[in-house]
Amino acid sequence: MIDNQAHSVKAYLAGVNLDDPNFDYSMTELANLAEANNFTVVGSSQQKAENIVASSYLGKGKVAEIKDLAQGLGASVLIVNDELTPVQIRNLEHMTKLRVIDRTELILEIFSSRARTKQAKLQ
Repeated sequence: MIDNQAHSVKAYLAGVNLDDPNFDYSMTELANLAEANNFTVVGSSQQKAENIVASSYLGKGKVAEIKDLAQGLGASVLIVNDELTPVQIRNLEHMTKLRVIDRTELILEIFSSRARTKQAKLQ
């Protein structure tokens, strides 16, 4: 569970645009989801590509750029606008030195933080 309830954690957003006409809307929605989970969004980046990089989701140059921008803005979390594999999360965390959260984990955390009953928390 992400402990950002007591204070707002600075987050940087990233996504790969695979020529999706709804990409900008999806990134705006991701920012709203992040704010609903008490993150302060300090910036975002996108990479236009034909394919996702299997090992790290984003290309190495874009990852280096995001690392510099996010750390310069004081972000400690990178929120990615897609579902990542465990390997992609590990590699991105290693490359950026940031905690990496994908879209699915962010949504699950919102549900978890709002659950009141024991049964709801288990779900």
